[in-house]
Amino acid sequence: MTDLTRRDALLLAGNAALVTALTLPADPVAAATSARVRRRTDLVRGATFPSGVACGSPLTDGAVLWTQVAGIERAGLLEIEVAADPDFRRVLVRQRTRAAPVRDFCAKRLVRSPKLKPGEQYWYRFVTRDGSSPVGRMRTARPADSREPVRIGFFSCQKWHQGYYTAHQGLAAEDDLDLVVSLGDYIYEEPATTLLVAERKDTTGALGDGDVQSLSEYRQKYRLYQSDEHLRAMHAAHPFVAVWDDHEAEDDYAGENEGDPLRERRVTFAERKRAGYLSFFEHLPMPRFRDDGFRLYRSLRVGQTELFLLDTRQYRDALACPSAQPCLQAGAPGRSILGAAQRRWLGDGLAASSAPWKILANQVMMMGLDVPTGVPFNADQWDGYAAERRSLLQEALDRGVRDVAVLTGDIHTFFAGTVTTTGRIDGRAAATEFVGGSITSAGIRESVPADPALTEGGLRTLNPHLEYVEVSSRGYGVLEARPDELRVTFRRPRTVLQPRSTVEDLARFRVARGSTVVDSL
Repeated sequence: MTDLTRRDALLLAGNAALVTALTLPADPVAAATSARVRRRTDLVRGATFPSGVACGSPLTDGAVLWTQVAGIERAGLLEIEVAADPDFRRVLVRQRTRAAPVRDFCAKRLVRSPKLKPGEQYWYRFVTRDGSSPVGRMRTARPADSREPVRIGFFSCQKWHQGYYTAHQGLAAEDDLDLVVSLGDYIYEEPATTLLVAERKDTTGALGDGDVQSLSEYRQKYRLYQSDEHLRAMHAAHPFVAVWDDHEAEDDYAGENEGDPLRERRVTFAERKRAGYLSFFEHLPMPRFRDDGFRLYRSLRVGQTELFLLDTRQYRDALACPSAQPCLQAGAPGRSILGAAQRRWLGDGLAASSAPWKILANQVMMMGLDVPTGVPFNADQWDGYAAERRSLLQEALDRGVRDVAVLTGDIHTFFAGTVTTTGRIDGRAAATEFVGGSITSAGIRESVPADPALTEGGLRTLNPHLEYVEVSSRGYGVLEARPDELRVTFRRPRTVLQPRSTVEDLARFRVARGSTVVDSL
């Protein structure tokens, strides 16, 4: 006999009159099974799920659920089931969604229900007439007044042919993550050169060389990347949100300015960027704004944290200098990396936030990085928009905003330190920053191996606001927000050149509430 909870017993007792008025079937289990079979007759059949499943943008009563369907030729319906147990004996929510060729057979739906409670774990799957998808695990957002620790994993830069996704093997196995954040370069649109792992061939694109430009080619790229078992496992294990950087559209582009006007084009830059944006929203569990379909920036409240998702690509001014080159023009006034509307939104949002911790999901490094002293190393990051960095951080200080932490990708190197109004040691401290390496993409050491200034010691000497530098490892970070402090751990796989690897701690840090000092542990 099935055990009843106290709530179930009260509900049954309260409806006793109704129950006695009904004629129950002789076999209620068989009747329920028959009803489910009848309900499934209009669902697709023969579907497979090679890209797995994903859960995104968690709310206190739901989340966005996503999958990509193969094996069908025309549009059709799927049923989403959300259950209180991994065996789906207690299904709480059933809703329908549609997979269609116009969206590369990606199915996505925001599933909300009063049956889903804040901060709880559930399981979900997509059901067809003759089968179902892999099972994913979701956690609803903790309520704003929760004092429980919030754990956020973060990663970036997963170039397919430069290694196996063994860091995602580690992320998938992390306990109790409330969220995983991709900080950009989820895919790489460019040709697959500088091979490190010969078996990881990227033959997407019209020429089979990894260079994708049209919408159909970007879709190929996402399907390739999501064929990786470790990436699928990460998505199935944790709720997820993402921001794009440049490689989701075109390397080093800046707003309306193409990344390289000399490259060979099969489509215009505007068409390519649109294809990159469309495929990003199709192939990830990210909702779109109805009135601004390509707007990415928004905030998400999860317990003690408010996460501000930034877009430092779509609205930025042209680069002051080519990326990854010293740039004396980077401090020119009036240059924006955010654009006017996003800049106002972020300044006002930080000031209005009631969250103990304000977390910026940010693509490019906000702390200054000089090589040599006084000369910005890379104008593609906030150093190339120094006046806006100063105004944003000064405004935050003037409006009493405290306890801001920046999570960053892009540069394929681990950094931790203090963000100041100048980006350097001579400015007013306003935030802390943690730059989480890369999943596979080659870093500073591989890019300029002979330059002694680009070693850990050389970079820290030239940039004393940096508490930590590590130029050799791949990996990811985990932030834990507690009432009195932040804890951040950098983790690395021992190798990305083999399909599997153990994962170990690289470094651990602490930031006390009210402080902008990063303490190594």
